Amino acid sequence: EQSFTSLFSNKHFLAEVLNATDSNSGVEKLVLWDYIVAYNVTSSQERIRGQLFARFTPLSNSIDQSTNLQRSRSLQETVTTKRKGGLFNSYQTSPLHQGYGTHYATIWVGTPPQRKSVIIDTGSHFTAFPCKGCVGCGEEHHTDKYFDQDASSTFRPLTCKNKRKGPKDCQGSSECVGGKCILSQTYTEGSSWEAFQAVDKLFVGEKQLTRSIDFSRGSPYVADFVFGCQTKETGLFVTQLADGIMGMSAHPATLPQILYEQGRIEHNMFSLCVRRELHVSKQGVEAGRLTFGGIDMRSDTSPMVYARNVAKSGWFTCFVKNIYIREKGGQSAKADGRHQVTQKVIVDLYQMNSGKGVIIDSGTTDTYLHKSVAEPFDEVWRKVTGVAYSNVPLRMSKKDLLLLPTVLVQLTAYEDSPDIATGRNFDSVIGLAADLDPTSPQDVLLAIPATHYMEYSPSKGTYTPRIYFTETQGGVIGSNAMQGHNVLFDWENKRVGFAESSCEYQNDASQSADNGVDCQLGAPSLTVSCSDSADLSGCNNNRNANKAMKGVEVWTRIVQSPGLYQGLTCEQVSASENEASYGGKMDVQCDGRGICREFRDCAITCANAVALGSAGNEPAPGNNAGSCGGGTWSACDYTCSQTRINSVLMNDGKCHEEKALEFTRPCHVQACGRADPCRVPFVVHAIIKMRGVVASRWNKQAEELFSDAFAAAVNWKRKSSELLFEPGDVNVLSSSPWRASDETMFGETAVEGGDEELGMQFVVEASIFNFNAAVPQYEEHKGASRAATCRESDLRPLAETALQVHKELSRANFIVSLVEAMKKDLNQQIGQGNHVSAFTSIFEAGSNLVQLSKVVTSWTIKTDIKGTPFKGKGRSFDGIFPFLLLIILAGAIAVYDSFRKRRVPLKEKTREPRTKSSKSSTRRHVTRRNRSADLNTNDDDLEDLISRNGNKDRQKHPGLDEASIGSLSTYLARTSSR
Repeated sequence: EQSFTSLFSNKHFLAEVLNATDSNSGVEKLVLWDYIVAYNVTSSQERIRGQLFARFTPLSNSIDQSTNLQRSRSLQETVTTKRKGGLFNSYQTSPLHQGYGTHYATIWVGTPPQRKSVIIDTGSHFTAFPCKGCVGCGEEHHTDKYFDQDASSTFRPLTCKNKRKGPKDCQGSSECVGGKCILSQTYTEGSSWEAFQAVDKLFVGEKQLTRSIDFSRGSPYVADFVFGCQTKETGLFVTQLADGIMGMSAHPATLPQILYEQGRIEHNMFSLCVRRELHVSKQGVEAGRLTFGGIDMRSDTSPMVYARNVAKSGWFTCFVKNIYIREKGGQSAKADGRHQVTQKVIVDLYQMNSGKGVIIDSGTTDTYLHKSVAEPFDEVWRKVTGVAYSNVPLRMSKKDLLLLPTVLVQLTAYEDSPDIATGRNFDSVIGLAADLDPTSPQDVLLAIPATHYMEYSPSKGTYTPRIYFTETQGGVIGSNAMQGHNVLFDWENKRVGFAESSCEYQNDASQSADNGVDCQLGAPSLTVSCSDSADLSGCNNNRNANKAMKGVEVWTRIVQSPGLYQGLTCEQVSASENEASYGGKMDVQCDGRGICREFRDCAITCANAVALGSAGNEPAPGNNAGSCGGGTWSACDYTCSQTRINSVLMNDGKCHEEKALEFTRPCHVQACGRADPCRVPFVVHAIIKMRGVVASRWNKQAEELFSDAFAAAVNWKRKSSELLFEPGDVNVLSSSPWRASDETMFGETAVEGGDEELGMQFVVEASIFNFNAAVPQYEEHKGASRAATCRESDLRPLAETALQVHKELSRANFIVSLVEAMKKDLNQQIGQGNHVSAFTSIFEAGSNLVQLSKVVTSWTIKTDIKGTPFKGKGRSFDGIFPFLLLIILAGAIAVYDSFRKRRVPLKEKTREPRTKSSKSSTRRHVTRRNRSADLNTNDDDLEDLISRNGNKDRQKHPGLDEASIGSLSTYLARTSSR
């Protein structure tokens, strides 16, 4: 105990010495528990054992591994803890556009907002773009005019006084020159810029604003952000399509970190999802999406798997453990079949991950690996293709391109232990190493198919391999390797996630930059009228006909969306709308079940009260069901319940709620359990395509019909006590047209009329709820409640439940069950006035559309994040022991390096780094940022740009004759005939 006292000097524990389960070993363990101070009836303090923090075994003894595992599991299963994690589905998403070898986002800066475009670069941390007065900064090449700082009322340059030490107002490595904070940056390929620091309002959005932004209210996702106002540019910065650059590395000055610190996003993370388009334009060609604060999985085609970010700050860095070459290509990490043989490239892990390590850099167009990999990579490439690997342009058909090998990169997993959601069935999870590395089957496997590493030149009709082996230290996984992946940069949890994806940007108003973070309420329905609440006892004679009687109207509103934590609450929205529309006194109560009641003072004359009474308040003539809207379920609120009301238009011209038709049911989506892994530890994610469903007829009623039928189909023939989940646990993430072109490799029309609408694609999730979770008393805080606690033993049966859901989804007649369940509820839609349903065609007798529909794929999302214990107000010491181990390793490496240097001849000393120094003196990544690609473009200067800069950074493959690659026709002929 005494040897660890200094490590935990700022935290107190309950200590306990336990005997090992193996009595023959005689080894004791020191176990440290957190403690909770409680007060009993006598007001005396009592210390209660809380969360397990650490276990220690004497190093001088040994203990069987299975004994350790058995003891560890028993301890975990008996400890009740909070868990960190969630679905991370509170986010802002915006489109990315194709640039010259890079991708750029649209930002809006200043008051009123001015549009600018910036390259998204995860390999740097500066944000800068040209301002008015910039000298030779290429305004004619960029998408937008220079930023006019004089036109922004909120623009403020950072000023300084002390030139030597630098004032507090200057940030980062800027220098004080002439009262301004000056910074500059030079990049490896030769371009550079100079700027002065300034602060202004900034947010990321679309090319066009959907509505004006109210900065005075502190609009969501708008940050007061420090950037570089460029005064000079050189090189590719002048001729690039985007106006500037936005650094997104793991640095405190980047936009994600600032948004998080200013409370604009819930989690300190962002994701990039990019694809390559073959043309560019100043008007913008969508080629992916950028997401802040969470994970947008709506277009993902595989589960997100996580690699460990081995760097605490600076770059997002992964440890490359293995490289493989798989013959006959394939777009996914999962092979198309057993006929595809995968061979391992023997690499030196120390050299491969030396120096800065292998960074994930969206600002570098190509992928650059350590030079020591060149020879073993070429050896395997020759075995697979019969020819040498080189970076020489080649002519080939698209069919031949698809037969080129796929390169697979294995990255160290974020979690060392198997996921209980998958057990040890790693082969079922796309993106895991599985049998390729039986010692680390949970490692991430990143697929780089030929369609990504082979760059196409439309003007020359050639493909050029863009994986280079030139680095003297570490490497760079560039933008071409990130293509077709939703890549999560999770600084909060020290991990990098990868999911295969179409990277389609879906404009969802509920999650866009300028709408949807506030609570959204439906139209009000009158529950208690003024005449019903007023005391009409004084209206017994005609003399009081004009007497005004006071009452209280009660109006009910459905919560359509609970909003996000940084937005307005439902009470605030209701009060704001009442002030704008009515102006009278009003009280509002939102009970957490998906409805809000508004209480408004009112007055009614005796004559009007009598008139309403004699009319009987009948439904208005011509009124049909659904004329007042409603009839649909509310959002799932923080009490894990949702409500449905029905309203009828009455002869007084108002929509009245039919109280007898108000229903409430349990639910576990949206506000319930969204960020609580103890309540919803698993979510089953499925993609379903249905032929004949008409997207133009899709509405809220159709969505509920599908959701209820989905639950019924999964629970087909199950008793009520055996249900895997209920209708309130289903959430339709997206519903979009299914087109024939979606089935082609390049997103092109495969046949005549290939872009015709075949039906609809649905991305749906089902929550697996933990009924054993210890849920504290609800405390409303902007539509949220306190985190629950749970035991590890509670979660294992739920993992089995998720597995049962997958078995049901893979059932041959699942789609038949789904359609039959919808048919049963069809009368409900007809009763609400939807006589023509989106599903009408698939319901028709004799239709073969059911057979043409399919469940594309499904997987389980584990919401708990292991290795990152829940951090409350106390300190977490989770990183102390890895830190001690790191110190030991660093010392060993230093000794080894010192010994190695004494033996290395002088001529073999490391070359000077190629990155030029800059006035900012920041550590720069070895980048080929914005290397000009040969693309079809509407801009006249692109061809000139390519001819001047296209081959500036191309290097020969070391040790290989450029002509040795010859033609790949032999390999292609051989593979296509197999």
